[in-house]
Amino acid sequence: MSFRLRTVLPIAAMVAVAALATPGAASATDDDWSDARPLLRSGLVGSTPAPAGPTLFGITPGTAPWVLDKGRARVERNGHVEIRVRGLVIPTAPANGTNPVPQISASVVCNGTVADTTRLFPFAKDGDARISDDLDLPDTCLAPAVLVHPNAVTSAYIAATG
Repeated sequence: MSFRLRTVLPIAAMVAVAALATPGAASATDDDWSDARPLLRSGLVGSTPAPAGPTLFGITPGTAPWVLDKGRARVERNGHVEIRVRGLVIPTAPANGTNPVPQISASVVCNGTVADTTRLFPFAKDGDARISDDLDLPDTCLAPAVLVHPNAVTSAYIAATG
């Protein structure tokens, strides 16, 4: 056996034994998947009316363009939802850079369909709002997304996760 092989084999064996002997080194623990971990953390984008704006999960974009200074959405595995928007407004006439809608809600989409929708939250004229609610989400939520709705009109969205 060459010197190189006699040196490499024992070192490789020690590394393999150390990896197997260290608990949790090669696998995730239950604590890593607690309900408080985010299911989705994403920015938001304003909607563009049809035909340029896409229909998402069977929900059409609003009838006016919406722009957004800042927006973010966080959905936790336990169903807690936090959404913040700043400057979500209609840039064109007659709104001219303001928000004409007094309230918003948001839906969480799981597995390609709307899983649940928040209650209504105040939506300021300058386009600022915060949603904080607990929703009933399925145990398995693949490809999660968030759609923000004007008032209680869940058949239209004015912002979505990007």
